[in-house]
Amino acid sequence: MTAPLSNRRSGASPATTAPHPRPASAPNPAPPPLRVVRPAPSRRPRRARVVTVLVAVGVLLGLFGLVASHVMLTQGQFRLDGLRARAAIEQARYERLRLKVAELESPSRIVATAQERLGMVPPPSVTYLSPTGAVSAPAEEPDGDEGESTAEDDYARVKRSLASGQ
Repeated sequence: MTAPLSNRRSGASPATTAPHPRPASAPNPAPPPLRVVRPAPSRRPRRARVVTVLVAVGVLLGLFGLVASHVMLTQGQFRLDGLRARAAIEQARYERLRLKVAELESPSRIVATAQERLGMVPPPSVTYLSPTGAVSAPAEEPDGDEGESTAEDDYARVKRSLASGQ
């Protein structure tokens, strides 16, 4: 069977410790007796294992961080696309409102509204006042139409009256 415990510790081989030597002419030699074998020391020291584990954990954490940053970047892009679409809608709304304001501010619409809703009528003649008094009408009308004068004529008269100091 097995060698005695004392033989195992001494390092003697089972063949030398067998009680009887075997004859060389034996047809089936018996298998050598079993013995306890200590595990061989590991090829890598413990420090190398720790470094390997730390590197693997670092790589995994790096990959996780990379995936997390990519997810955050994608979410930010979706938010940015939504804001751009909303800005385009608001820009179109702004342009529509601006056009509406321009239509409401047009002089022809204001005149039409004043005449229709408020019953206002255009004045028969326009008199410009100066700080020193009213400007007198010209002696003769250039077109022969009474009461009608152009804005340039009126401006020229006001300018002359202001220049003369009346």
